[in-house]
Amino acid sequence: MCGIAGYYDSINNVDSLDEALDLIKHRGPDDSGTYINHASSIGLGHRRLSIIETSKLGHQPMLDSKEQIVLVFNGEIYNYKELKADLIGEGCIFKGDSDTEVLLNLYIYKGIQMLSKLNGIFSFAIWDANLEQLFLARDSFGIKPLYYSISENNFCFSSEIKSLLSLVSVGDRALDTESITRYLSFLWCPGNGTPLKSVKKLPPGEAIIVKNGRIVNQWSWFQLPIFNKNKKQLNKGQSISSVRSCLKQAVHRQMVSDVP
Repeated sequence: MCGIAGYYDSINNVDSLDEALDLIKHRGPDDSGTYINHASSIGLGHRRLSIIETSKLGHQPMLDSKEQIVLVFNGEIYNYKELKADLIGEGCIFKGDSDTEVLLNLYIYKGIQMLSKLNGIFSFAIWDANLEQLFLARDSFGIKPLYYSISENNFCFSSEIKSLLSLVSVGDRALDTESITRYLSFLWCPGNGTPLKSVKKLPPGEAIIVKNGRIVNQWSWFQLPIFNKNKKQLNKGQSISSVRSCLKQAVHRQMVSDVP
């Protein structure tokens, strides 16, 4: 578990981002870092729990060699080794062995189309100085959290609401009673609502593009697979074997780690 936070506006400062990171220190006690670009009004922060590539080569925010692409990432990319091999085949050079570096370079080579290639649990934010835009996405089932708030061309995000509130400049803390009712009814809140009207959560399998502190595009990048009904039917033994094989592969992928 790690934590991310950031802003894209002209109001926030380094102190507010540091406070936001302090409030999610429990998510990442091993390391922390910030990226501040006053000219572009961008601030990105990260709290790290070191699991893969525990050296400084896994430090975040992570920048490309030209310092034009900046990534903060919470989660694990289970197929990062396969993706790394593909990128090396396309001429990409890596410094370390983290899934973070793979994610960064996958964006450089594939852009937002990278999402369809990911197998994992994640929420991330990528600042692209070339396009002057912030790209955020969340994994297909919403395992990793991502909250955001918008007010007068000011965009803020974080892994947790209490952290986000230290970045939100407006004093609007009005309760969203409909979302609270949904939570009390279902023990979770469908949609993008949260207990506060001013705070939204990015739904599972969705992504957004932010320019000048405003969301200019939001879309669902993940769709449940539609199985081919005409595919040859498996017998009971084949079905059991296939399920066992897929389950073993899924568990094996999630056991990749550089620490116990």
